[in-house]
Amino acid sequence: MISIRPLAVAAALLTILSHAAFAQAPSQPRIATLTLTGEGLAEAKPELAIVQIGVAVTAKVAKDALAENSKLLTAALNAAKEAGIEPRDLQTSGLSLRPDIVRADKWPHREVVGYQVNNNVTMRVRDISKLGSLLDRLVVLGINDIRGISFSVENPAPLVEQARAAAIRDVMEKAQKAAEAANLRIVRVLELSEEGAEAPGPRQIVMARVASSPRPDVPVEAGEIVYRSRVNAIFEIAPK
Repeated sequence: MISIRPLAVAAALLTILSHAAFAQAPSQPRIATLTLTGEGLAEAKPELAIVQIGVAVTAKVAKDALAENSKLLTAALNAAKEAGIEPRDLQTSGLSLRPDIVRADKWPHREVVGYQVNNNVTMRVRDISKLGSLLDRLVVLGINDIRGISFSVENPAPLVEQARAAAIRDVMEKAQKAAEAANLRIVRVLELSEEGAEAPGPRQIVMARVASSPRPDVPVEAGEIVYRSRVNAIFEIAPK
């Protein structure tokens, strides 16, 4: 027969010894840290423009609205291709058909008075110098919805890398200056992370039509595009 009492005593002794060893173990020294954020930019001349164009048509009958919309948009897209826009640079980005509804005298009764068709296309223009005259031509042919324009480059990856590298240099310089001002030294980088690279966003443009007067080309200024990067870094610091 196995005696339970000696086993219980042995288990209790092991528990006491383990607690004693844990209490005697030296605690890890706390590491002093410095947390900073760095920002970097990369600028470039735009190589292409991206613009969303579309046609909005309203008619009493849905099929009439769709047919007129298709007619106008087809003419505009053909003109764009004639101006040098390649088919790969034209992509349908939205197509909708919805009723125009007005409320009758007694709510909630409503009356459908017509239908509206919207068809939008994203267009890339690789020769920015032709963008102004092209937009004017498309408006003449029936384009009546231009939502915005953005500029980009063929390959943005090198610019993103430049912005990231500039952000890392910025945060390292900030760390050195902060450490020197506090009479400390940077031991090492504990953590380095990127919030993300920010690409140029679309710009809104306004177009005016005056049918009875000569039409100058739509003024479009590409300027420069800027990619931005933000990085966060945690440094271990120590007295000099």
